[in-house]
Amino acid sequence: IVSEDPDLEREIVGGKFLVYAQDGRQGFPSGFGEDGLLFTEDDPIVTLPQGYTVVDMDSDPFTFDRSRNPVIDLIEPEGAALVDYSDLSYTEAFDALVDQLKNEYAFTEYKGIDWEALRDEFRPRFVEADENEDELEYLRALRDFSWQIPDGHISGPFISEDFRAAALGGIGMAIRELDDGRVLVNFLLDDGPAAAAGMELRAEILEMNGRPINDTISNTISYFAPYSTPHSQRLDQLLFATRFPIGTEVEVTFQNPGDSPETVTLEAVGEVDSFNFWLEDETRDGFELPLEYEFLADEGVGYVEIFSFLDNDLLTIQLWERMIQEMIENEVPAIIIDMRKNGGGRGFLADQMAAYFFDEPLVTGNTAYYEEERGEFYMNPDYEDTFFLPSEDRRYDGEVVVLVGPDCASACEFFSYDMTLQDRATIVGIYPTAGLGGSVDDVAMPAGETFRFTQGRAVDAEGNIHIEGIGVVPDIVVPFTEATLFSEGDPVLEAALDFLVGGGADVTDGGELMLGDSVTAVLNPGERVRYTVTLLSGEVAGLILESSDDQPFILSVYDEDGTLLAATDPDTLTGFEGLEVTSDITFILQVSTEVDAGGGAYTLTIEDQG
Repeated sequence: IVSEDPDLEREIVGGKFLVYAQDGRQGFPSGFGEDGLLFTEDDPIVTLPQGYTVVDMDSDPFTFDRSRNPVIDLIEPEGAALVDYSDLSYTEAFDALVDQLKNEYAFTEYKGIDWEALRDEFRPRFVEADENEDELEYLRALRDFSWQIPDGHISGPFISEDFRAAALGGIGMAIRELDDGRVLVNFLLDDGPAAAAGMELRAEILEMNGRPINDTISNTISYFAPYSTPHSQRLDQLLFATRFPIGTEVEVTFQNPGDSPETVTLEAVGEVDSFNFWLEDETRDGFELPLEYEFLADEGVGYVEIFSFLDNDLLTIQLWERMIQEMIENEVPAIIIDMRKNGGGRGFLADQMAAYFFDEPLVTGNTAYYEEERGEFYMNPDYEDTFFLPSEDRRYDGEVVVLVGPDCASACEFFSYDMTLQDRATIVGIYPTAGLGGSVDDVAMPAGETFRFTQGRAVDAEGNIHIEGIGVVPDIVVPFTEATLFSEGDPVLEAALDFLVGGGADVTDGGELMLGDSVTAVLNPGERVRYTVTLLSGEVAGLILESSDDQPFILSVYDEDGTLLAATDPDTLTGFEGLEVTSDITFILQVSTEVDAGGGAYTLTIEDQG
């Protein structure tokens, strides 16, 4: 038995131990000694015979059982037992849950939660459910209550019939919101209501049912709630904003590319393709290992995806160490760690895997828990979160980039945060991680339900809340533009590769170019030259790159925010033909060589092909 007294935290105060002595020369305490503590200098010691012995520490002195069939009662400390309100009425269980959350929820002040106001708001629904013996109303009340707590770790009832009603009806399209505020159609169902009404891919949605689309999104209920961060919530609201009960008429105002706005009335039909378009990841089939890795030969860097910290720990570490060893043995200069599909798991495993990139053990933070005896949250300074180093030959010292996104949650975020310590890695992504920064506990509720909440308040080494409600924020933010949305590649991975491969190159400003301009210059090894190009509405241009000595140059096109739009193969020098613009546009052209190793003379022409 471990003491729950704050002054004796984690000290053994009783119970039974099963002890093994290898050769009959090992000693074990026969009592607690004068200080009342076990395994201290004043413990009286006895020698144990070889083999197994059951030591009963509830007697004074301890008794030692060597019988053939000893009996040990398993004792669960009061603080470790599952809190169980399942035998109470719906209202009594709700009141007890709120009382517990007032004390034990980890981020009440941080999030400004008024538990009594929530009690007043939701309690009548539980009373009504009791009076009518209405289990479904009770479940909906508990779910809706959970949605009012802005924490992605909170988990209340999942009501399948409500979810199905909210998700099964659609109008044949999905939408995404760009950094500039525009909301574009990024999926269109063939022969669906939207397509039949003349809507095109890339159409901008302006209004829905007479309300500006941004207001519609903000007032949309997501059935994946709750959330710790606004960006995670917004993405799911975009998903549910185009879902309606089957048969509902929806008025949509949209503008196809190059056309004028128009308003149509669509009828929601039973279709899930536009919903599953968001949820399905065609690159995963459920048979993946916990992590997979490869060597990207063209770029000369390693790439590893970690899918979970919840799988077999031994297998995960074996794969991880093999990856590290191969990267070291092959002198791979950089590794990209892709965390975008990692939903979390065990924080200790995440911390220990990060340790392979450091040369000294580090305190990564601590966790505070509510202690009833103290009446407050307490963080034991003797139990800081620390990772321990692997052997020196298994530590990777090359450059590291970590890819993140809103699907990286909980333990995934702790790994990603660890990699920011001592500026060990560069974080790249469009969005921060999910912002789930704590450990959880469960409460048994009526009707076989379990309510999960955050009981552990995770902080950094200085005691600051560092993940909850914030997430791990990218160092390199990949702009979410129309080009990013409709890219056939992976803009986040491309940005990471561009950072690694080109990070050491000197960038030279080559000046401004217009239609008809041509420039001849010399590119030095380790250099990139960038030109600002402006085309006017209606112009048709060819971007032509030629080499006088067949040097394999690369011509890359970026938007003004620095997002890579297109790039030629190193063996292709003709560039891009027939670029027609419908409005004035400015972009960046970059001349470089593969891994910035080559050089030579080139000619860049903005050819008039109109």
